[in-house]
Amino acid sequence: MKEIEATRNRLDGELRQLEGRLPAAAKVAKRAAGAVAGVGVLGVVTRFALRRRGKKDGDRRVRDLEKRLAKLEHRLDD
Repeated sequence: MKEIEATRNRLDGELRQLEGRLPAAAKVAKRAAGAVAGVGVLGVVTRFALRRRGKKDGDRRVRDLEKRLAKLEHRLDD
């Protein structure tokens, strides 16, 4: 009976040590998860911004071509 009680006390002490270490590991895991999520959000925002910018540049090119064609048509009409 004494051996069982000693083993139980030893295991209880070891369990308390592990519980003491767990919050530190949980903090690190939360920070890592936050960093990964932040990088992911930043990547998505950057992608949308670059795609939008590319569309505007394309629209500008089309507008420039339309202006040049309009000038040529005007010259041909004269």
